[in-house]
Amino acid sequence: MMFLSNVSLASVVKAQVKFKLQAFIGSFLSLIFIQVLALLLTSSTGTSGTSFNGTEITFNIFTLDGVFVFVAIWAVFVGNLITTKAYRYDDFSFVSTRLSSNIANIIVLMIVSIIAAVTTFLSTYLLRLYQVVFSKVEFIKSPGILNEPGETVMTLLLLFILIWMLTSFGYLLGALVQKHKGFIILLPLLFVGLVITSLGQNIIQYFFIVNGDLWSFMLKVLGVTVIFFIISLVAANRWEVRA
Repeated sequence: MMFLSNVSLASVVKAQVKFKLQAFIGSFLSLIFIQVLALLLTSSTGTSGTSFNGTEITFNIFTLDGVFVFVAIWAVFVGNLITTKAYRYDDFSFVSTRLSSNIANIIVLMIVSIIAAVTTFLSTYLLRLYQVVFSKVEFIKSPGILNEPGETVMTLLLLFILIWMLTSFGYLLGALVQKHKGFIILLPLLFVGLVITSLGQNIIQYFFIVNGDLWSFMLKVLGVTVIFFIISLVAANRWEVRA
């Protein structure tokens, strides 16, 4: 006797997301590694000092900008990695479609971005611990999570949206290259043209320059993320099938 079982799109996507997250364990480990490396290499951004009654005081300024740059590169790489054939062929382990696969990829990149945002934010506390244990710092002044919860939430949300946009950009690059290898040459040319032309500079300034309104900035970045994913879905719909 034969039975037909209707598998819902949601259940297929859920199974794929779970499987893909397990496959991304190595990427999470590399994220922690590059964050620690960035802290050691780029955390200090300035030093100033003064003296009073024979007492010298030195001020060291630390920032996580360098950490974010490293994480940004990692995010683009991860977004591109999930489009490679090795990861795409894993989808054949499921009864799936390109739609379910792409939805799962977007959800995975969102989860990955959340984890990256949280660990990037928490790396500031690792930096504080390092300064206390391995340096002669006597006093560290910086806001805490409980002291300014609203600012903490905004920072985490901003980090998440930026990292998710970068993963979507990597996903777009991978989707286009998988569709046609000619994009390997065309995309760098388009990027250079975007940077050096006045129109491209105006576009970058409109979307990625903060003009006081942080909510407006995050909405624009989120809009760019959606556009990247939509273009990626269109390109991925024409990917070659597995032989």
